[in-house]
Amino acid sequence: MDSYTQSKRRATSIRHLLKIFLVMKLLIVLITATCLQVSAKVSAQTVTLSGKNISLQKVFEEIRKQCDYQFLYNTHLLQQTRKVDLNVKEMPFRDVLNIALKDQPVTYVISGKTIIIRQAPPEEVVAPVVEVIKVQGKVTEKGQPLVGVTVKAKGTNVGTVTDVNGAYTISVEKAAVLVFSYIGHTTLEEPVNGRTDISVELQASNSNIEEVVVVSYGTQRARNITGAISKVSSKEVQDIPAAEFGQKLQGRVAGVQISQVSGRPGQGMTFKIRGAASLSSGNQPLIVVDGQPITNENINLLNPDDIESFSVLKDASATALYGSRAANGVVIITTKQAKLGRTTTTLNTYYGWQSVAKRGKPDMMNAREFATFMNGFYEDKIKYENWKDPATGLAEIPLDYRTPSQYGEGTDWYDALLRTAPISNYSLSISTGTEKVLSSTTLTYFNQEGVMYNTGMERFSLRSNNEYRPNDKLKLGLNLNPVYQVDKNTRSSSIDNNRNAISGGLISSPLIPKINPDGTYPTKTSSYGMYALPNFYQQLMIMNINQKSLRLLANVYADLELLPNLHFKTTFNTDLGNYDYNAFFPSATGSFGSPPPRIPSAAANSANIVSWLNENLLTYNFKLKEHSFDLLAGYSAQKYEQNFRNINGSNFPGDKIPWIVGASTTTGSTNNTAWTLASWFGRVNYQFRDKYYVTANIRGDGSSRFGEFTKWGYFPSASVGWIVSEEPFFPKSEALSLLKIRGSYGLTGNHNVGDYTQVSLLSATNYVFDGALSPGQSITQLGNKYLGWETSRQLDIGLEMSLLKDRISFTYDYYKKETRDMLHNLVIPWASGYGAIKYNIGTIQMWGHEFQINTRNLTGELEWNTNFNISFNDNKVMALQNNTPIGGINTYSDYNRTAVGRRIGEFWGYVFDGIYMTQAEYNAQPKHVTSAVGSTRMKDVNGDKKIDANDKDYIGNPNPRMIFGMANDLRYKKFDFSIVIAGQTGSDIMNTNMQNLVNIDGIFNVTKDMANRWRSEQDPGNGKVPRTLANTTELYRLANSNWVFSGDYLTIKNISLGYTADMKRLKYLQSIRFYASLQQAFVFTKYPGQNPEVNDTRDFGTLAGQDNGSFPIPRTLMFGANINF
Repeated sequence: MDSYTQSKRRATSIRHLLKIFLVMKLLIVLITATCLQVSAKVSAQTVTLSGKNISLQKVFEEIRKQCDYQFLYNTHLLQQTRKVDLNVKEMPFRDVLNIALKDQPVTYVISGKTIIIRQAPPEEVVAPVVEVIKVQGKVTEKGQPLVGVTVKAKGTNVGTVTDVNGAYTISVEKAAVLVFSYIGHTTLEEPVNGRTDISVELQASNSNIEEVVVVSYGTQRARNITGAISKVSSKEVQDIPAAEFGQKLQGRVAGVQISQVSGRPGQGMTFKIRGAASLSSGNQPLIVVDGQPITNENINLLNPDDIESFSVLKDASATALYGSRAANGVVIITTKQAKLGRTTTTLNTYYGWQSVAKRGKPDMMNAREFATFMNGFYEDKIKYENWKDPATGLAEIPLDYRTPSQYGEGTDWYDALLRTAPISNYSLSISTGTEKVLSSTTLTYFNQEGVMYNTGMERFSLRSNNEYRPNDKLKLGLNLNPVYQVDKNTRSSSIDNNRNAISGGLISSPLIPKINPDGTYPTKTSSYGMYALPNFYQQLMIMNINQKSLRLLANVYADLELLPNLHFKTTFNTDLGNYDYNAFFPSATGSFGSPPPRIPSAAANSANIVSWLNENLLTYNFKLKEHSFDLLAGYSAQKYEQNFRNINGSNFPGDKIPWIVGASTTTGSTNNTAWTLASWFGRVNYQFRDKYYVTANIRGDGSSRFGEFTKWGYFPSASVGWIVSEEPFFPKSEALSLLKIRGSYGLTGNHNVGDYTQVSLLSATNYVFDGALSPGQSITQLGNKYLGWETSRQLDIGLEMSLLKDRISFTYDYYKKETRDMLHNLVIPWASGYGAIKYNIGTIQMWGHEFQINTRNLTGELEWNTNFNISFNDNKVMALQNNTPIGGINTYSDYNRTAVGRRIGEFWGYVFDGIYMTQAEYNAQPKHVTSAVGSTRMKDVNGDKKIDANDKDYIGNPNPRMIFGMANDLRYKKFDFSIVIAGQTGSDIMNTNMQNLVNIDGIFNVTKDMANRWRSEQDPGNGKVPRTLANTTELYRLANSNWVFSGDYLTIKNISLGYTADMKRLKYLQSIRFYASLQQAFVFTKYPGQNPEVNDTRDFGTLAGQDNGSFPIPRTLMFGANINF
């Protein structure tokens, strides 16, 4: 471009800028003139009115007509006013109002074209001259300053609040009494008596009646709450380091069962609120983080250090505003926000070691014992079956087992696969709060190696919560939470199911070393005659399965006060996720039943998740004398979409190129799913005299997951509360300071039915016509256009008490819950061409009692607080489609059955009845077709004199009848100590690993007690283990009562000891707390397995209580420091 052209363009640009500037200048002049004109017009508006005994309503009506102003007032307020005499002509309307309202109990404010009439403030009474002094001091708790404590002169409106250093200054009479009050603390009164320096220390209160609790779409005073809601603050659990936030809640909330079902790094926590409420549509509660519902698969990505408080919503009244997703309860998580007038910097860090306790380790045979067992096994085969070695044709015991005394302990495969693994966490938080800006940022790095070799997880997370207040009417907020996580060999199907490395290692031959003397790996771990098993230690070491996850939770909102106490808030939430899964299986990789070598293969899968939610809320609260109203109306829209891409590669030429590009053959597929939800909702909170409370909620949800006639579900609820202790007839006593009764009833829903289950689905299918292959489509899923909502109806009656000056608080709840139209697969005849169809098929009833007691046992220099809770729960299936039981059909994998009149998901199998010890006993007893003398005898349940599948029975209950927890917190000077326990009783566990661990067919290593098997009438063993005769052992391997054990347990979840050092003498440090913590400290149980909290990871009510062999739960010892700058 030449210089002339450039100069010409610059000149043109300058002319355009000058034009824009002139236009803007003209607009400013016009706007200013218009504003002045409007201002002059407003000032010039006049009123002419004459008359006697004119009501204020008449005055307001004339001003409205003559000046075009609207009035907003409460008619009850004007009933307190008197009539006036007026004689005015063209008087400014403001002067008219001032005359009419003189000495009246009301006043006015002008907002735009609206005049708001409100109650006038009380007149100041001229008091006699008294001596006033200035008092200053500091308010602390355990030596730490308390910010925001209210300091008032008793009986007056004179007051102030403490600053960031806990300091205050107030001018009061010399004889005044100062009242210090702070949420969650006991109110303290201190006489002044002429003193000018008064510093006090507040004590934490056990009573939470004045505490603010986060509820659905807002907050409420605990006093006003009429639903069943439990709150746990970060202060209660701040001394417990945790990899997952669920660990902090264990044992602290009545009616909430939090189980650690797996020790996989960064995963493994499951929640149940008031038991299992669904057959196969999930029993996890809805998790809401800062108002944003998140998917259950992502809850373990939350950083526990970010959390300020938990609110657990249990009954229908508390959860109804979440409608379609609230049938299993709601856990509302509030993350840390900046505090006004305070800047803080905190560094939290810990480092620890994880190891698996010896308790629960299966008692497997060592090398010598196993060789002895196999020696006898082949001895019996030769004796009773005329067995001969196929290699030699001789009736001789195989060489591996011929001389058991040559072996020692051999390889303990359980220990060989486990290690002591490190865990570490580093979290830096910075927050600052001014009148305009509140900002809190936390940066965290978390690293957890798995106790199984070559497994682990790394997580980098950032949380930034920001709020900008440009004026008193508007709040703007932006919250960001990006998380990057790398999972190393924890996403493999061989890690956490019934064919995992631990399960495989237990049954591997102890005669085989995990590493050969020359440093190479044995390629298989099966001795002579055994099932082909790979070297599971080798599989862990060469495994290369990684998933990288990048996730962003974002939330932007605006809150505008339209009129006094009338707010409009709009929020836009996004949940964005990207997941990349890459796996390479080299030639040395084996699998259960298929040891290496193999042809290498690989997989490269990715998923993208985009979820957005827009919510719009209108809230208004007002008072009419002794009546208070809090109104909410809202509308929301949500869409959730997943896109999957899968590529599989096979026939690699070798292990040198571990990427898909090196595969000779590749296949791929894609899959996209989505669902949408449109909702409206409303709530009315009413209170009278601050002791009678009523709440009504309703929500309507339209879900894309249901049929064309059933898309919308409606979920109303109502609740009432009464503080009896505020009644005049109630005796005033320090022994019982609070008595509150509440009750609720309502409906909630569940739409976790999966995507597109209501419609028929097609897939590509090839057909053969005239000998030629032709492409086509076939229906692979039968749709149900009448598929509708699964709904839960729940009644709750609660009682709350505070005793002994609030040193004891007690809460009781009784609930009865009924889930109707349960979502499940209905089995249909194969003649239809399909095996099942999704259907609404039945009803379950649940009920229970919940007790929670908080006590302040000791106060003063030595403090001791206790939180104890206990819950009793039960359930019953009331109806199923055609009363047909669910489950218990397949021989080798269907171990739970749900039937009308029974509890959900009870264990189903044979009842073990001993061994046919003698020929006479065998002849006299009912038999199975495979039975023989010395084989297993099962109970003839139906009495038809034979043993078959019709003799299966209910052999156990996976549903705990009682769950409990207790936390004790002690503080002495600068030391603190806490211990948390949790447990349950009344449930059973079915250890499905028994199918392999007691397999006496000579193909696996077995438990030590298999040595006491029946071998002859003269050597009958212990009467519990059958003989090893071929074709007689199958019944012993099928699900039976020997697999079922008591699931009762008591676990000491955490023990922590800390010391806080005051560092204020240093310029940049305020305090440091050093601590040691032991997680999963001790487990007391009769269950012989490793983890009594185990459960099927699919979270179906119909599959509860199964131990399929999972990632072991480690005991973790940690040392850390919390540093406050």
